[in-house]
Amino acid sequence: MPSTDEQLQRLVEQLREMPGLAEQLPGDQGEIVRAALDGRPVYEIANDLRLVPEYVWEVLTNAARMASGKAPVERAEVGGLGSDTDPGVTGGYGDTGFGSIGNEPPIPTPGEPTDQD
Repeated sequence: MPSTDEQLQRLVEQLREMPGLAEQLPGDQGEIVRAALDGRPVYEIANDLRLVPEYVWEVLTNAARMASGKAPVERAEVGGLGSDTDPGVTGGYGDTGFGSIGNEPPIPTPGEPTDQD
């Protein structure tokens, strides 16, 4: 298995096949490619741009694929069984638009409890 330095070098070689690619990429993606072409390591690029290294690797890999004439790989976001994919107070388990799913708490009753409560 090649080292990370060797992997980065291969990506940079592919990026050099398409001069000007960095200028075509949006936002931080262009900055990442320019930094890699300047010889900066992935961890340094990630640190300076306040990104996770995995994102930097993903951007460089896709940019290198584009430079080689291949389509970039798109990552599919998936959740496991029962995953909460909707952020927020209800955690994605509130009203579904198809009626209540029955997980709402009881309506509070102000005042003193009675024997029936």
